[in-house]
Amino acid sequence: MISGDAADQAPFRAIVVDDELLAREGLAAELARLGLDVVAQCADGYAAREQITRLRPDLLFLDVEMPEVDGFAVLEGLDPEDMPPAVIFVTAYDQHALRAFEARALDYVLKPTAHSRLQHAVQRGTQRVREARALRDATTLSPSAAPLSASTPHVTQLLVRDREQLIVVPVDELEWIEAESYYVRLHVTGARPRLLRERMSVLETRLDPSRFFRSHRSAIVRLDLVRSIKTISRYEHSILLASGVYVPLSRDRRAALESYLSSPRCS
Repeated sequence: MISGDAADQAPFRAIVVDDELLAREGLAAELARLGLDVVAQCADGYAAREQITRLRPDLLFLDVEMPEVDGFAVLEGLDPEDMPPAVIFVTAYDQHALRAFEARALDYVLKPTAHSRLQHAVQRGTQRVREARALRDATTLSPSAAPLSASTPHVTQLLVRDREQLIVVPVDELEWIEAESYYVRLHVTGARPRLLRERMSVLETRLDPSRFFRSHRSAIVRLDLVRSIKTISRYEHSILLASGVYVPLSRDRRAALESYLSSPRCS
């Protein structure tokens, strides 16, 4: 069973994704014995995306190699706010481990799965969920959280709670914005990042689109700070900012970014 302070909380909710029936059911049964509430079992990536978005689990146990939509494609198809706090790959193939951690997986468990190894992964996962909940509860929604109308001007500053005070962050000082599951991380020029509890998709609508660009499901960049676009592979691209930081760029958004940068407003 899960140790620690889990007993005074509602059970942690998990989804299991594996195209092999016996593996899926066996893993779900083992997780239930470890104290998790397995709210769904999915046999393919399409069902996984639907159930993750609908049920919003705390932990996701995900196979890598599946027909049509593999485990990585499942994650790539999720909005940042729908990403479970703890993603744990459970697979028979060790060669995908590096890519899994680049995709922000918490753990990578090889089949056949030893009970002690799975228990360790569950303990790490539930601890990550506790940390995410604590961070979510410690942050507050921006006071500008009302939806924008067509006549509403774009925001010029954001208010961020930092312990017992509210910090004003002018958008002119933003370099880029990074999405997490319950909040966004504001990367600010010359200062440490600030956490704001707001959905990435909502914040995007509040920013001036002539100045800020959604380069990736997990990133928004300030256009005047873009210095170059780098091709890492056929599927991976990144943006170099003036500060020297590389920010992810989706393959399907590269053409739009190049169009923005070549337009007169960015010259």
